[in-house]
Amino acid sequence: IPSEQTDAPEGHGEFTYQNANWAEHLGYYKNIPELKIAVDTKANWVMGNGYKADEWTTIALDRIKGNGKDSFNSILENMERTCYVAEDAYAEIIRNDDSEIINLKPLDPGSIVVVANVQGRIIRYEQTSKNKRANKRFKPEDIFVLSHNRIADEVHGNSIIPPIKNVILARNEAMSDWKRVMHRNVEPMFIYHLDTDDTTKIADFNTTMDAARK
Repeated sequence: IPSEQTDAPEGHGEFTYQNANWAEHLGYYKNIPELKIAVDTKANWVMGNGYKADEWTTIALDRIKGNGKDSFNSILENMERTCYVAEDAYAEIIRNDDSEIINLKPLDPGSIVVVANVQGRIIRYEQTSKNKRANKRFKPEDIFVLSHNRIADEVHGNSIIPPIKNVILARNEAMSDWKRVMHRNVEPMFIYHLDTDDTTKIADFNTTMDAARK
């Protein structure tokens, strides 16, 4: 097993970290059904009973709509699911003129750059644009973060995908090979050697054999 080092500030100046594996990990989540159902079930279990709060807090949370169709509960379930896959889940905290929280907007975790100082304290977040616009900057208090299994001095969490990737690949390879074996049992491969170069006769023979096998 290879040794590992934490991603943490070193030397002088600012330290930045951005999840470069989000697209790959999202692909695993969306295409491996056993992985997807495990993540979804865990997130559903965590948020299944909703939340409890006093009356005024509940009224405030009920106003949070995310993309317009969300609820506070669905936003938290989304972030819980995302942090398992992506290391971290981020949501922009939107406030009114009185600094009251009026919304939470989930963000693409692959677009977020974490910026820390040499002491390892996060000093801001930057969101890279998919349209190549200038980075948007956020103060730490303007971003809500869920980090999955953050360890030691790292400024990010850890995805569940890397430790199980080899198992997934090996299982998929075995399933693909066994599918081929079963297919050959049902529909065996035949190789015929014809004593002719006549393309018409060869085509006729192929048509006859294909019809016979059907």
